[in-house]
Amino acid sequence: MKKFLVLFSIIFFPIFIAPSKADFGDADFPEGIFRDGPKSYHDTWCRFIKAKCRVRFQGQAMWVEGAGGIFLSQLITFKYDVDGGEYYNYVVYKGESGKKRTALFLFSNVLAQGEFMRAFLRWKEQDPEPIPNYRFPNSQGPQDTQGRDKGLNPYDNPPIEDWSIKTNEKGMKGNINCDSPVWKNKPRCN
Repeated sequence: MKKFLVLFSIIFFPIFIAPSKADFGDADFPEGIFRDGPKSYHDTWCRFIKAKCRVRFQGQAMWVEGAGGIFLSQLITFKYDVDGGEYYNYVVYKGESGKKRTALFLFSNVLAQGEFMRAFLRWKEQDPEPIPNYRFPNSQGPQDTQGRDKGLNPYDNPPIEDWSIKTNEKGMKGNINCDSPVWKNKPRCN
């Protein structure tokens, strides 16, 4: 019996004192990061080529910064078209007055168009889970910024509650990030 207890404790005791290996440490996303639904932003053109605007998806909302937006319940349908190297995205929705309205978002970059389409479909399905080859969103508009999101990553920042705020007004000025706490209030950035 004594040999059995010794053998039992040698085999099973380390299981109880060894740290759990269930987490992946640095590879894990922070807890709750996908809780509020999909989030992303896309630099696009609104209704006219070269009319820059930033479209955001956050939870149930889709909006143009500084202009307004809709909730998922207002969406009627979505259509897109390609003409040459330009991608036209028509969002048909029920406006505030209850009338049918249409918004147009244009892209000239096929990769930016693809990112917008994936984000739109994730928003429509309210799929908060990470996607294969998941990347944090960055500026995905007509002029690719090579992955520099300039501190605008919606997963690193608290949710935006005021749709009138424009995040594309300051940003980089030369080599200075005017969105950083050090430079935010300096005369050069204001």
